[in-house]
Amino acid sequence: MIFSPEEGECETGRGGAGVLAIMPVMYPEMGQTLIWHSLSLTQRARARRWAMASVLLLYTALAACDPGTKPGDRIELVLWKNQAGREEDAQTTAQIDQFNAKQSRWRIVPQFLPQGGYDQSIVAASLAGRMPCILAVDSPMVASYAWAGHIRPLDGYVATGTLAAVSPSAVGHYAGRIYAAGQFDAALAIFTRRSILAQMRMRIPTLDHPWSGEEFQTLLERLKASGIYRYPLDLGTRDDKASWWTYAFSPILQSFGGDLIDRRSMTSAQGALNGEAAQRFGNWFQALFAKGLVNRQEPDENAFVRGRAALVYTGDWAAPAYRTYAGADLLVLPPPDFGHGVVIGGGSWQWAISKACSHPEGAGAFIDFMLQDRQVAAMSDATGNVPVTEGGASASRDFGPRGNSRMFFDLMRRFARPRPATPAFSVVANAYTFAMRDIMDGKDVQDAFDDAVDDIDQTIADHHAYRTGGHP
Repeated sequence: MIFSPEEGECETGRGGAGVLAIMPVMYPEMGQTLIWHSLSLTQRARARRWAMASVLLLYTALAACDPGTKPGDRIELVLWKNQAGREEDAQTTAQIDQFNAKQSRWRIVPQFLPQGGYDQSIVAASLAGRMPCILAVDSPMVASYAWAGHIRPLDGYVATGTLAAVSPSAVGHYAGRIYAAGQFDAALAIFTRRSILAQMRMRIPTLDHPWSGEEFQTLLERLKASGIYRYPLDLGTRDDKASWWTYAFSPILQSFGGDLIDRRSMTSAQGALNGEAAQRFGNWFQALFAKGLVNRQEPDENAFVRGRAALVYTGDWAAPAYRTYAGADLLVLPPPDFGHGVVIGGGSWQWAISKACSHPEGAGAFIDFMLQDRQVAAMSDATGNVPVTEGGASASRDFGPRGNSRMFFDLMRRFARPRPATPAFSVVANAYTFAMRDIMDGKDVQDAFDDAVDDIDQTIADHHAYRTGGHP
């Protein structure tokens, strides 16, 4: 059902799913993502009042969209998911219907919330004690939600064998335990044309033999010298969101030997983000713009398909448009190995069980069902998202051994690494993005990364290295 706040009524949709078409009230001191431990006592008091008002509005709207069916002997479990597009939402609803039909104990009642403000809705619901039982969580937020007490470990609720079959990048960990698992992931790649590499006399890299950093640099400089391309490489830097800058560019930092944080302790970025490896990476990144190899801000997202750029660094979601443009001439290639292996970002939206759920065994049964190969394959074929199990890929039309998207599964399986599992990730992401954009604009690399490390380490110290729980 779709709730229209203007008309005050619901329109029935497929499967009785509720699609909430209102934006949650924004609490001004919380920014893009409300993190409870970052608020003062006064802010927390205000937040509780805001949360109660916001969740009352939210639940009033959801109640208006209730399917109205009687539960009978079944136990109803409310599910929250971000609105992610028609194909994904329709496939999720279809799979919920399948789960509800295949057993008689549980009935999943889905509600789809707007993407903007989704995190705030979850935190507000937790503060107000009105959490759903099952919820979708963006993978970088899993550690923060776990630390704050919003979600519980999946141990004992989802079969060990089911979780073991899921690609590591699609499993959300915190403090040594599994808190979330997703049906799909994504994969970054270099897209170009076979004819371009032939013209530049460059070999075609493979998964086993990717380009070295030196080879990649040689290609970029040949392309620049050819005079055909003013800016040979599109890195997507016109997107200024921290989510893109960390997902896209921290893996390259890792390939140089650095990282966003010291993952052995998760208590400091010192040495990882401002050491010699990070310095080499930052110098290389800055030189891309100084030498005119990359445009700081492309006028649109179509530099490759319009022939302005010879190569583009982006994800599997761009493949359909690129296939239309280049046809059989299209190449999907692994990113270069800058000395410490090929690395791409890993982790997308994942399923979790709220700590407040009264029937976690039912929630676990649903998540277990969604992670089976048949459901994984169906989701991937419906949406183009990368499947996260070998069996799911094999059963998929597009990602099977002969599928035209198989390369993305192989890239994800071999090279994807999740972002750091720390409750401080929002701070880490913002600090890194500010530093990288400053470096792009010519700031001293060491100073930029030192400033980022100071911000990250201060936040971690302020919260006692997250050794205690962050729930209200």
